[in-house]
Amino acid sequence: MTFRIGNIPIRVLPSFFFMAAVLGMLQPGIEIVAWVAWVAVVLVSVIVHELGHAMVGRAFGLEPSVVLHGTGGTTSWTGTRQLSPAQRIAISLAGPGAGFVLGGLVWVADKVARSQSHSTGDGSFLDLGPYLVATLLFVNFNWGLINLLPMLPLDGGNVMAQTLNAVLKGRGERPARVISIVLAVAAVAVSVAGRSYWPAFLAVSFVTVNWRALKDLAAAEHDAPLRASLQGAYAALDAKDVARVLALAKPVALKSQTALVRAEALHLLAFGFLLDDRLADADAAIAAMPKGFSPNQALVDLRQAVARQGAK
Repeated sequence: MTFRIGNIPIRVLPSFFFMAAVLGMLQPGIEIVAWVAWVAVVLVSVIVHELGHAMVGRAFGLEPSVVLHGTGGTTSWTGTRQLSPAQRIAISLAGPGAGFVLGGLVWVADKVARSQSHSTGDGSFLDLGPYLVATLLFVNFNWGLINLLPMLPLDGGNVMAQTLNAVLKGRGERPARVISIVLAVAAVAVSVAGRSYWPAFLAVSFVTVNWRALKDLAAAEHDAPLRASLQGAYAALDAKDVARVLALAKPVALKSQTALVRAEALHLLAFGFLLDDRLADADAAIAAMPKGFSPNQALVDLRQAVARQGAK
């Protein structure tokens, strides 16, 4: 399902409907009408939540897009505009905030409708749907409060990470990830003890996400000093100093732990090999590029030129 609300594109994946339906079926004795109402409420509430992020981000000059998936929703951005920690915190809080506003409006509407029903004796659409009202309040208030827990990738975790970044001068990610893992492990234990297996599943996924992020952070820190060698190799390539290109790029390709740095080093190696008429070695460097990376057009053109020259 793909549509727009204003200028904000929204895509709903089948996994979102599947998981919303599964969560609805976990409610004891739920009837088909209430089940459909549950899925509809979750859909509307998650869209409102993500629109909260998207609208505040747009106010800060970002271009948002929203995807709803099996574990909720994600608002992503295009553009390179730099935001302050305060602006990022505002974007994170806007999602739960939008849900609280929706829940508050439902609560007020329900109170007004009930008071009018008592005074006139007539029913109202809200009185005819107490389950719908209760579900709207539960999803927007309870889920919103849970989403404010200081645990990445929840909004509260993003607030924590940005706050730590501001306090620690850009070094807040590692402590934020560690705190998130500790809290997620505790959440797993509490959820399993209470036989709440869906929250336990989410908490396990949070442990996995944060553990991988810590490994990626360590790899990025390991590769940071190698950037100097890459810059030297680029300068040597501009000067057509093949020996220096190969001498600088090869250790980086062997030592790097991140895909981006390794791909750059292998690009430089391939250029150096081609300038030295070593077509087989260049092909080996290109073949060794990490998944998701491919030779740029300049490298492709140079390889074709070397191959044609060798065929003569």
